[in-house]
Amino acid sequence: MIPLLAADEMQQLDRWAIDELGIPALVLMESAGRAVAAATTSVLETLGASGPVLALAGPGNNGGDAVVAARLLASRGVAVRIVLVGDPTRQSPDLIRELAIAEQLGLRATPFSPATFDGILGVHRVVIDGLFGTGLARPLTEDFKTVVEMLAKSPAKVVAADIPSGIDANTGAVLGVAVRADVTVALGFAKLGHALPPGRAYAGRLEVADIGIPPVLLARLPLIAGQLEAADLRGVFPPRALDAHKGTFGHALVVGGRPDRPGSVLLAARAALRSGAGLVTLASDGETVCRLAPALVELMGASVGAPRLEDQAVLALIDDKDALVIGGSLDGVGADRAAIREILGRAKIPAVIDAGALDAFAQDLGAVAARSAPSILTPHPGEAARLLGTSVAQIQADRLRSARVIAERSHAIVVLKGASTVIAAPGGAAAILAQGNPGMATGGTGDVLAGIIGGLLATGVPPLLAARAGAYLHGVAGDLAKDAVGEPSLIASDLLAALPAAIAGLRKGP
Repeated sequence: MIPLLAADEMQQLDRWAIDELGIPALVLMESAGRAVAAATTSVLETLGASGPVLALAGPGNNGGDAVVAARLLASRGVAVRIVLVGDPTRQSPDLIRELAIAEQLGLRATPFSPATFDGILGVHRVVIDGLFGTGLARPLTEDFKTVVEMLAKSPAKVVAADIPSGIDANTGAVLGVAVRADVTVALGFAKLGHALPPGRAYAGRLEVADIGIPPVLLARLPLIAGQLEAADLRGVFPPRALDAHKGTFGHALVVGGRPDRPGSVLLAARAALRSGAGLVTLASDGETVCRLAPALVELMGASVGAPRLEDQAVLALIDDKDALVIGGSLDGVGADRAAIREILGRAKIPAVIDAGALDAFAQDLGAVAARSAPSILTPHPGEAARLLGTSVAQIQADRLRSARVIAERSHAIVVLKGASTVIAAPGGAAAILAQGNPGMATGGTGDVLAGIIGGLLATGVPPLLAARAGAYLHGVAGDLAKDAVGEPSLIASDLLAALPAAIAGLRKGP
């Protein structure tokens, strides 16, 4: 995975590099400024412009990075102006030194003034945001807030040094107001706030710059999270033996549906089959199975109750199955709740717990933890909020923490769906997904995800790898479907159509 650091993890790396290895802080700042200057030059080239550039410098070392970038650009003949924002008595020693160097070279900084800043801003094509770095943990106020609000109205392109000012580096949250960057230069390593929404959108195009911190130091950190890559998913689809048969690749049982919503269980079952399972049985109440019968084709159907789900009927089917997917369109707070809990309490095969099956365990994750077989939970933010007895806003305010808390309390793997899907497991680093798009915000796409994971489990893929690979393939299929039909027209069955290409791309490798 691509490392994604929390603010304190990055600070620790800085300390080790400076205090233990003896790398001067100004050397790291020089490297950071050089990377920001290079990104700014690229933006100017894209605009077909040679300047001018405005560097906004806050009182900390992030301001120092911006000053170095301004000095380097000026040395190449770019017209640059530096504006200092914040209390001058609180400037960091390294920023003060960089300002002195710049002044000796004829580049004098101007203190911020609300009365004149609009005029200054209006004549610059590109702005370097060096107001705050990853250490910011409070809402922007006073002059900083004014600058960000004025910048939002400007047509100038913005290059952010390390992270857009006003974005929480740990959660991606907007701290009151935040800079919207066109390009963000992550210094050393990418941060959690670059990958988690809404910070991901505020960062624009992300470039990760090596500033001279030796990678060996990174190995000393117990990382919280990383961005999932195809290389992390090797072994999901091994070559198939010539003498293989349908029984070789496992049998998935997909349980769900109801007469007025039969599509959910059908989507999940088809996704399981497309993901490599040799056999898939769709189990639902008798009326739903009858309605779906013409569409089953390669699937097997099983009636497991009338008028609703019966736990004993489902349990009778489980003995010869390799994976269970349960929840689509089930009533986890009403008629189906007791049956869901009985099935999952007694089933001794890996289970993907989705939709209504999640609601059956709202604020009772201990019952999931008591299962004797692995569990993979696939909540959207609303379901996650019900699992924890909190609000959707609180889940979304810190998606990584929310997923990790559910995983710890349930002893299960958690796939928290949504923008930047998070895959968390108890005690390990979480994976954050970059794939996927807003077109996937439509009914049934979650059922496809549950089915993909269930299909992989049935073939024998270990649970954590199945969850990660399933989420990755789901996101890639969504992006392929978007390219084919466009975001507004995308529907869940488009993901099924794109899934073979997503799998082929993963098998092919880089």
